[in-house]
Amino acid sequence: MLENVVTDELRLLPARAAQFVRRYPVPPRETYAPELRISILGVLIHCAAVRGEAFVAFQLLRRCGLPGDYYLHVDVVDEALMILDQFEVTEDACNHAFGPNWRQVIRHAIDVAEILHSDFHSLTRTESLVGSHRRLSAWIAARDAAWEAGRIKSWYRAQDAAWEREYMDDATVRLDDRLCADTAAAVRDAAAAVALADLVGTADFNRVHYETLIAPWCRARNDMETTPVDLSERATSQATATSQPDRLCAVTAGVAAPTTL
Repeated sequence: MLENVVTDELRLLPARAAQFVRRYPVPPRETYAPELRISILGVLIHCAAVRGEAFVAFQLLRRCGLPGDYYLHVDVVDEALMILDQFEVTEDACNHAFGPNWRQVIRHAIDVAEILHSDFHSLTRTESLVGSHRRLSAWIAARDAAWEAGRIKSWYRAQDAAWEREYMDDATVRLDDRLCADTAAAVRDAAAAVALADLVGTADFNRVHYETLIAPWCRARNDMETTPVDLSERATSQATATSQPDRLCAVTAGVAAPTTL
């Protein structure tokens, strides 16, 4: 049975955000300091029961042409509220936004948001595999596979759900700039791999490319797990052979991919 990642809280999050904006109206431009501006993403984060669901909902709403998506101004509030009132997060909307592996994309985004919010300083190993020529080659192969499959927009959107650049780059507390940059690359690369799990073995995107993209985040996550994620070639080969996205993406959920002894 497939996991229900579209919870009631996620489904109704846009409506809750609309209620919040109505409760705390956007002031005229001249009456507030720039740092006190209201952003839709900030409102979603405030209203979300699970932090990662805010980033997922934000990407879904941006696809609808949400005005003032980062900062709300008085002249676009009514239009933004209309979209928030009418939009409901559904499985169909998630599929259109993130592609056929949308469940894994959402699960990864929620997992990442929780770890970065509570355990960012525990991440210490992402730099070991990020930034290499091998990583760049894998990323290009994934991008080309997404383009050929007609899924380039959903591919980038999956990465933005896991690491929303404008918010994370500005709002993340950086005691270590290099660690922050490496973490961003690892998180987005893992999302890039998860979004194309069903395309492994097609075109020039192969198992090695998939593992190269997903390994840095999984290894960093392993440092905080009691049960290590199995990133062995044997486990990944078994996952690829099944051609099942859930198997291919098991590593992102902190669950070892099954092997046959």
